[in-house]
Amino acid sequence: MKKSLILGCILCATALNIANSWASEEKEKNKNHYKLTYKISITNLTPGQPVTPLMAATHRPGMSFFNAGDAPTPELAILAETGNGNPMATRLNNTQGYGDVQVGASGTAPGETTMMTITANSDRNHVSFGAMLGNTNDAFIALRDVKLPKGKRVVTYYADTYDAGSETNDESCGTVVGPACGGEGFSPNDVGEGFMHIHNGIHGIGDLDPAIYDWRNPAAQIVIQRMN
Repeated sequence: MKKSLILGCILCATALNIANSWASEEKEKNKNHYKLTYKISITNLTPGQPVTPLMAATHRPGMSFFNAGDAPTPELAILAETGNGNPMATRLNNTQGYGDVQVGASGTAPGETTMMTITANSDRNHVSFGAMLGNTNDAFIALRDVKLPKGKRVVTYYADTYDAGSETNDESCGTVVGPACGGEGFSPNDVGEGFMHIHNGIHGIGDLDPAIYDWRNPAAQIVIQRMN
């Protein structure tokens, strides 16, 4: 009698595990089935700062790839010092709660607009963006945790510029990677301010002329439109 009872419990538990597994698989299929595609248009509003290829990530509400006041992660430092958003994209791809993560094919010159696409679903319906301002030590534009539009609505957001706090703002061509200088891309031995904060622009203390390379926020306009 006891053996029958034990065997029955084992069979029930096995059936429950199988049912839960099927439910999880079905839920994942449904998420993939209802993917929506969005067109992202970024316009560079600065007079002399190139914006590097945009890193964009869809995710669940309430998530952010950085927090002002915190120390920068290595991936954030690379994005802000070199313009390479791929390490951050890889990190977010491997982080629970994120959906589609993309890096644009090209940068955006002052006054120009470039476009990219990204997918989302009903669960991961917020998006965040990040990209370097090229002619700086470690400035990056960012837009965090904004809601994607429903239906045929088109939404417009404006991105401010942050300082990654990972490299000293010496404005020296030896450490500015953009076309104004072509300097060192990443300075792992320079700890900078040590925390992320709103960037205070170019002041002419080094090789960069503020009349050409300084800017005011917002640094970029981002327009999001649902395509399907």
